[in-house]
Amino acid sequence: MADPHHVPELDGFDRLTVRLYRLGLWVASVALLVTAGVSLAGIPIIDETLLFVDLGVAMAVANMHLYAKQIRWVIGVSCFGGLLLQSAAAALTSPMALWVSCAGMGFVFVSLSAFALKEQFCFRIPWLRAVPLFLAASLVPLLLDEPWFAGLLLLPAGLVMTTLSWQKSAMPLHFDVGDKSQYQI
Repeated sequence: MADPHHVPELDGFDRLTVRLYRLGLWVASVALLVTAGVSLAGIPIIDETLLFVDLGVAMAVANMHLYAKQIRWVIGVSCFGGLLLQSAAAALTSPMALWVSCAGMGFVFVSLSAFALKEQFCFRIPWLRAVPLFLAASLVPLLLDEPWFAGLLLLPAGLVMTTLSWQKSAMPLHFDVGDKSQYQI
């Protein structure tokens, strides 16, 4: 995490990766809201909305700036393992496909939850620490094919993550990078 008193010299790559990280958070947050809205409207959750959650989280994972390499590794493996499981689910038949897909979504939610917990050190956003609970709990109704209940849980997670994305957009870019000499390679 960045030290706000340290202002690093950012090159073009740094600026690009910070913007892509923030864009990934925006995409995942808005996709959570759309998924919640679709679910609450009684429409079965469409794979395209969850695909945008996947896309946003993967974009954020690919561009995250974290000092500790073990934490970076866990977040990255969770996301891309989840994406692999969701891809494998497409080749399976029902009901096994639903279980594998939900397991994959769970791993993607682990990565998104890690970002929420990471960012809660910088922001005093109410309910930010509850995002992992909302995301994890939403997997049960998704698995039981109860989209309305899933929407009730995804809505607060999406609202809080959108608030985070909004506040993050207002921060200077160097806050996301911090002191590069502290990164574990």
